[in-house]
Amino acid sequence: MASKYYAWHHGDVHYQKRGMGDPLVLVHNVYPGASLEEYEHNVDELARHFTVYALDLLGFGRIAAPRMKYTANLYTELIFDFLREEVEEPAHVMAAGLSCAYVTEVAAWRANLFKKLVFLCPRSEPTGLDIPRWVAPIRHFMLSTPAVANGYYEAMTGRHELTNFLRNNFHHPKHVTPELVDRLYENSRRPGAIHPYASLLTGYLDCHLLSALPKVENPILLVWGRHARPTPVEHSVRLTALARHSRLEVVENAGAWVHDEQSAAVNRLVVKYLNDELATAPPAETA
Repeated sequence: MASKYYAWHHGDVHYQKRGMGDPLVLVHNVYPGASLEEYEHNVDELARHFTVYALDLLGFGRIAAPRMKYTANLYTELIFDFLREEVEEPAHVMAAGLSCAYVTEVAAWRANLFKKLVFLCPRSEPTGLDIPRWVAPIRHFMLSTPAVANGYYEAMTGRHELTNFLRNNFHHPKHVTPELVDRLYENSRRPGAIHPYASLLTGYLDCHLLSALPKVENPILLVWGRHARPTPVEHSVRLTALARHSRLEVVENAGAWVHDEQSAAVNRLVVKYLNDELATAPPAETA
């Protein structure tokens, strides 16, 4: 894939572009060591049908993370600006985990930027610790100050902890390879990577997906691994109840990283859905 850089006002954003056809933007989940490489088993097949834009969220992936406060609003703004200024036409968007909430926020008030949405095990519950609001800035300062937090950060993003994180997200441990652990480990050691991690732990990256979802006019495909953790498939019930146009597909023998663990099945689903070969449920009647 061709590496490109989007000159955003908060910092340069790395992405890769490949293929021909309608644009399809891939947005990775948020966790230590995250990057667009999360979609390494999806891009080749999807690029046969679409122009794929695989995006590194600011603070993740290849570029050093600026020292700043990372928030859900920051990523909502980035997705909006990237679609408007770099893609420049309505696009399909596929997102995973917490990033589904950021895409939902944009789609709720700028439906014209999107065609169809694909959400992979979307996360709708808070990720930060349940702490008083006044404590959050103090905790964030402590966690994002290298002189204070380096030891804690290095321990929490060591190979052992990253292995446990991945095993919690995959159904079968065979998919948690040393190469995958090493990739997350190396990404988590890039300059500034501690800053988005501090925001994640403090809850600054939480976003209320459920409140914005009813406002989204675009069709949504929800893809869930049967054995997903920490977002079990039972969480899909409230999403399908709130979404205007949605379709749920549960993939067997997969966890939360369903697009990696069962990539062939997910790729087929996505291509069929975006090519109008799978229908969505009709919108719920309103009183």
